[in-house]
Amino acid sequence: MAAVTGDPPAWSVPNFRRLWVASAASSFGSEVSEIVLPLLAITTLSATASEVGWIRTAQFLPFLLATLPLGVLVDRRRHRRRDMLVLADVGRFALFAGIALLVWAGLSDVAPLYPLLFAIGTLTVLYQVADFAFLPSVVRPGQLVDANGKIAATSSGNEIAGRGVGGVLVQAVSAPVAVAVDAVAFGVSALALRRIRVDQLQPSDEAENPRVRTGPAYRDAVAGVRYAVRDRYVRALLGEATTYNLFNELFLVGLLLWAVRDLGLGAATIGLVLTAGGLGSFLGAWFGSRLTGRFGYGRVLVISMLIGNTAPVGTAAVGTGGATGIAVLCALFALVGIGSGIANVHAVSLRQTAVPESLRGQVNAAYRLISWGVVPVGAAAGGLVAEQLGGRGAMLVGAVGVACATAWVALSPVRRLRRIEDAGRGTQAGVGS
Repeated sequence: MAAVTGDPPAWSVPNFRRLWVASAASSFGSEVSEIVLPLLAITTLSATASEVGWIRTAQFLPFLLATLPLGVLVDRRRHRRRDMLVLADVGRFALFAGIALLVWAGLSDVAPLYPLLFAIGTLTVLYQVADFAFLPSVVRPGQLVDANGKIAATSSGNEIAGRGVGGVLVQAVSAPVAVAVDAVAFGVSALALRRIRVDQLQPSDEAENPRVRTGPAYRDAVAGVRYAVRDRYVRALLGEATTYNLFNELFLVGLLLWAVRDLGLGAATIGLVLTAGGLGSFLGAWFGSRLTGRFGYGRVLVISMLIGNTAPVGTAAVGTGGATGIAVLCALFALVGIGSGIANVHAVSLRQTAVPESLRGQVNAAYRLISWGVVPVGAAAGGLVAEQLGGRGAMLVGAVGVACATAWVALSPVRRLRRIEDAGRGTQAGVGS
């Protein structure tokens, strides 16, 4: 996938190649854990529906509690962003290894996992906030969509490999072995990040007029929230992401419980279904930028969201775990992946363009606080709804909610954007309304 502008491809930048390796290893570990952790709870520790929800809650609660302070830290220590990424990977390496050792030692209760998953979630917040702010310093502005596309496509490819490998490992070997794979992946990511040459990074937009940030950190945090909810482009993306994440948790918790306990699907089969989604996401992320020049940035974003967010509703038509039901699930998840793959690349690039470099860390932190802060709420609700309506009921409630998320962007000025550069011009004059 070539860069959209006349700049050379992002792949020509050595630091980007190193960051890509780190991102590939990290996302592989994350995708393995996405299926392994709930299956570990369901199959190895015999967790109840509500406990599965609490596991996801513990993992994502840091997005609600730690995002803003870590976003301020990332902006105030902008020259240490690479070191923060390394710290996050090393910490996750140690914690995933600890979980594997606990299970191998005979852990039979879910409760000890909660604090470990909370710590992992905190480090994931640090990694994601720092990574979002760090990438624009690795490549030129005209290479940003290309760079995000390559990273997103790789992440989508890891959905194919990671979730499939995770499901196979759980069924063929054991869940603890799959958790150990996570640990190794984060270790590889840390080593790749250490090879990034700090002296070759792009200068910031404040290089000529540096300023030292003083005063209470909460002011920066509040400024990030204010920008996120006032900017007309970021606000629309924030509303969509928040609605999506809230109901997607209900969908995922319900899907896993329904697939395992009602349809009787094995871990490898569930991994196959999720792999179909990863394949679609890879194709969407890799080729999606080619649609932008022909149809316009905003139109492509809205249509891709419409496809990806509406497809989960089709699970209502699946009534059996036989070959036909599995094929339908795979097809639906492929559609989810294609739509999400295209939309994610465009949405992230739009946020990076619309927000000034000096505010990217705290605005991204505010964005994640709100959009990811609802994930633990959705996870807990998913477990409770599944207790009352069953896994299928929670899954369908979540699917309908996800479909409604597209309205935020479809009814916003985002749909009228022809080029991504048009959003960046708004940062020169202030926040759009």
